Amino acid sequence: MPVEPPNDVFAHHQRVEHDLRRKAETAQLLLDAARYLGETLEIERVYDRFHELLADAIQHDGVVVSSFDERENLIRCEYAWVEGQHVDPTTLPELKLSTAGGMQSEVIRTGKPLLENDVGGRVAGDEGGTFYDVDREGTVRKLPDTGPTHVQAAMMVPVKHEGRVVGVVQLMSDERTYTDEDLELVEGLVGQMGAAVRMARLHAERRRAEAAEAAANAVAAEREQAARLLEAVGDGIFYVKSNGLVRFWNRSAELIVGLSSEDVFDRPAAEVVPGWAAIAEQVAITEDDSVPRVARVPVEVGGRELWLSFVAVGRPEGVVYAFRDLTAERELERAKSDFIATVSHELRTPMTAVYGAARTLLRPDIDISADQRSELLEMIATQSERLAQITEEVLLASRLDRGEVAVESDRVDVAELARRTVETMQPQISVAVTLDAPPEACATGDHDRIQQILINLLDNAAKYSPEGGGITVSVSETDGHVQLAVADEGVGIAPTEQEAIFEKFYRVDPHLTQTPGGTGLGLYICRELAHRMGGEIAVESEPGGGSTFVLSLPAG
Repeated sequence: MPVEPPNDVFAHHQRVEHDLRRKAETAQLLLDAARYLGETLEIERVYDRFHELLADAIQHDGVVVSSFDERENLIRCEYAWVEGQHVDPTTLPELKLSTAGGMQSEVIRTGKPLLENDVGGRVAGDEGGTFYDVDREGTVRKLPDTGPTHVQAAMMVPVKHEGRVVGVVQLMSDERTYTDEDLELVEGLVGQMGAAVRMARLHAERRRAEAAEAAANAVAAEREQAARLLEAVGDGIFYVKSNGLVRFWNRSAELIVGLSSEDVFDRPAAEVVPGWAAIAEQVAITEDDSVPRVARVPVEVGGRELWLSFVAVGRPEGVVYAFRDLTAERELERAKSDFIATVSHELRTPMTAVYGAARTLLRPDIDISADQRSELLEMIATQSERLAQITEEVLLASRLDRGEVAVESDRVDVAELARRTVETMQPQISVAVTLDAPPEACATGDHDRIQQILINLLDNAAKYSPEGGGITVSVSETDGHVQLAVADEGVGIAPTEQEAIFEKFYRVDPHLTQTPGGTGLGLYICRELAHRMGGEIAVESEPGGGSTFVLSLPAG
């Protein structure tokens, strides 16, 4: 068996030792590289650190990192450094793999690295080219503004992920040649760089996703807040898309119109929105930042007429309508107008009588007897009292509205109060009054206010009682309450009017009374006073069957 010469053995051991040391150094370098590259999650910093590692490990005059978009078949520059200059990758054109003939295209197609130590000679700068790819014939496309470039050696290493080529790293030098050891080292660094870039991209995607989610949540929160605000406002608001479907209907709209959101949502406005034809015709749509125009539209809902004020604002995909119920205000305005007309009429009658009687008394050309003079003075006194009564009713109603009327909370014998009031009122009433009351029935309230209510009820009963009819005043105790009732034999009150008669300024048909009508404030005042004493007043009546007004107060 031949024995290897000592020198050859020594040389062999040196090579083995060198290989082991190089492999260990390479392994440590790659381990350090993985740690160093993994410390940042910004892609640009990963490329910068990768270039730092390359600069420490192997001499080069240019490095270009390209990505490959397999779906679009495009090669894009991600990082470029040539002859001491960083080059903006966005200034470099994209290359179609199908038409590119350089070495990096070959690497992408084969998935194998290339090492070429005889690329070509000196190449002059060309403003129209880029030092972006090198072919085997030495054709070099020049990076902008880098001057003449001489390339001696080029190394192309694929960047892979799950077996697919996702990019290429080009390393170029004009001073040295590259070895297989250099290629092995660069392949290791490229692998670490590719892993770090993927992590950075995943991090960027996650941050974008988180930002998108946060933005979506913010938009959703703003929409939710806006929806809550729209639900809270007192105006009705609904949204009709350009296709005519209702896409929003707030709580106030439900309360005003009486239709729930479920009744109208995603249904044609023309079918579900009451009075839509009138709304669409009369409400002008504001398209820009100009002041919306208000339109008042009568709408019939459930057999009753509502007066609604509308504004409409156009949006790219539909129209937002806001409306307010003006029915109560309109009724109040009408009631005020009626009141002014009524009070004017009520005041004119006694004032005319007073004025006429006074002028008659003052005329020197008329011989007035003592009886006539007494009669005229009685008329002046009676009509003056009527004027005072009208004025008192108006002022009392106003004070009640402002909450300025105080009531006492005393123990009042309602039976005794009724007896004395009937005795006092009977001479002033042309209708017979019958009293049905126990010896005593005490309630908690204000004596004068209870008497005021009874006088008003007796006065009303006398007005609406027919000739020969009668009035019955009764007092009773039931379930901890004292009831004071006044019943007449008049024409009665229709069911539709039995609640309305307690409203301010409301008057029934004046042709049904035996005496001139009033201000329409009497029963309103009665109910307000009853409420302030913790009681209630109601009416029981049928048309043609008379009416019974019942004041109920807590027993005392």
